[in-house]
Amino acid sequence: MFLNTGLSRKFLKPYVAEFLGTALLIVIGDGVVAQCLLSDYQYGTWLSINIAWAAAVSISGYLSDPGPTINPAVTICMALVRPTPGQWRKLPGKLFAQFLGGFVGAAIVYINYRSAIKDWDPEFTIPGGSILSPRGHHSAGIFSTYPAAFFESNWEAAFSELLGSAVLMFGILSISDPVNAIRFHSPQVSVFFLLTAIGAALGWQTGYAINPARDFGPRLFSAFIYGREVFTAAKYYFVVPIFAPIVGCIVGAATYDSFLYEGDGSRITDALDNVEDRDGALRLH
Repeated sequence: MFLNTGLSRKFLKPYVAEFLGTALLIVIGDGVVAQCLLSDYQYGTWLSINIAWAAAVSISGYLSDPGPTINPAVTICMALVRPTPGQWRKLPGKLFAQFLGGFVGAAIVYINYRSAIKDWDPEFTIPGGSILSPRGHHSAGIFSTYPAAFFESNWEAAFSELLGSAVLMFGILSISDPVNAIRFHSPQVSVFFLLTAIGAALGWQTGYAINPARDFGPRLFSAFIYGREVFTAAKYYFVVPIFAPIVGCIVGAATYDSFLYEGDGSRITDALDNVEDRDGALRLH
């Protein structure tokens, strides 16, 4: 017990796993971005960024059983589409743990790379911000995502984030489907390949946040270093990686459960079953 508060290790474990898993994600993920960027890609490439982020997500899956989602979009989506007893009661605590983990992870990365950031970007600039770097360096992008300059509107960036998140959720449900257990012996390894593929195919334009905690937690920390403009830059772009992943995950889950899932516990599958007749045909009347 913890100081007679009634909070046991068993009770706290799901929340601690979400916090530590998200912090680990950011330490490795933002860490690899920092190493690549601050070394002018002498000690890393876009591929190493993809691999490191994917490895961080994969490793976090071993922290508990079941593994933490370390992603508010996935957590909310599962509560909506595949609800389980007590899931909604735990939701606020898990979301708080995820965002806090992102904040703490970013602080650790900053402490580790502080001198390198100051040397590489002494103006401490933000992509699309009002302060310009003479060398074209923008270190705020280490901590959170910013859209590519060629986007004509944030709606295009939102679609990119939505698409990446939909593929993420679709892939996760496929990997975790009981009928695929014999083929996916290690779901964590399968998630590694999934995240590597998403980063390599869809990550360039927005930095593929596909995770509100991965973006907002570090962005909130970066505001203490770079100022409030981390929220106003690129026409308040920070809103996109908060909401687009949630919508994308719901789209991915709805697609998988509508056409491929045959198990129990899905509101979408149950709803479709209710509109089918006994022969399996959809009732259109």
